[in-house]
Amino acid sequence: MKIFIGRLLATLSILLLLTMPGEAAKKTVAIMPMENVSGYNADNVAEIMTEQLIVAIMNSGRYGVVERVQMGTVLQEQGFQNITSSNPVEMGAMNGADYSVIGKVTMAATTVNQTKTLLGALFKDDGGLVDKLANARKAHVEMDVRFVDNKTGEIVFAKSFGASKSGQNDTLALSAACRVAAENFLKELQSLNPFMARVADLSGSDIYIDQGSEGGLRKGETLVVARESAPIIVNGKIVGMKSNSICKVRVVEVFAEYAICRAEKSNVIRQGDIVRRDSK
Repeated sequence: MKIFIGRLLATLSILLLLTMPGEAAKKTVAIMPMENVSGYNADNVAEIMTEQLIVAIMNSGRYGVVERVQMGTVLQEQGFQNITSSNPVEMGAMNGADYSVIGKVTMAATTVNQTKTLLGALFKDDGGLVDKLANARKAHVEMDVRFVDNKTGEIVFAKSFGASKSGQNDTLALSAACRVAAENFLKELQSLNPFMARVADLSGSDIYIDQGSEGGLRKGETLVVARESAPIIVNGKIVGMKSNSICKVRVVEVFAEYAICRAEKSNVIRQGDIVRRDSK
């Protein structure tokens, strides 16, 4: 009964919290079809890169992605034959997206995976062991990307991202390399608006924080709990607060505007403590 009452009170506290002004609605991104200027034509590497960017941004939980079918419909309605016949930022805005991703695959190459060659020379009669230890092909890709604010036309950032990965064949190796390059892009995007929440309430081993899926949080993530200690003063003004890490928590349940976490030592956590992703 005590546990039930405790959970009920915690839930009521969260409901009260959710009635307060919260975070703005999830921003949407229009990912324009990548252009391939790498000279590599054995596989549609630009298409692979575009798809991996879509997957990475969708998996972030912080942004919505405009469906490619929807973009095609808008193109037809406006009388455009393809994306290059219009301003990509204009196209993103037409689709109701807050931001546009515009980019080119500038380099793509596949080669023999030298690791497998070396292992093959060392273990000639391996009974298939070398095939299990190393893939036959290795791919390297690079892309130039602009992340643009559709409302202002401002380029939020423009950078190059690249990656190398191996695979059983050229297509699988390219897909793996594109996936890592897309994840590197996502890290840059997330660094512009880092995740931070507060401990809203505690009930037994349950730690309630005031951010959820709308803030990009996912079940299973590990977060760091920190406590503010003293103000940071620059030129006589308080510009921030110093904080000390206390422990780590694991996200066990995620809702739109809040989440439940657990820690091995939840008794050291207090209401109002900061919760953020590990910067390491």
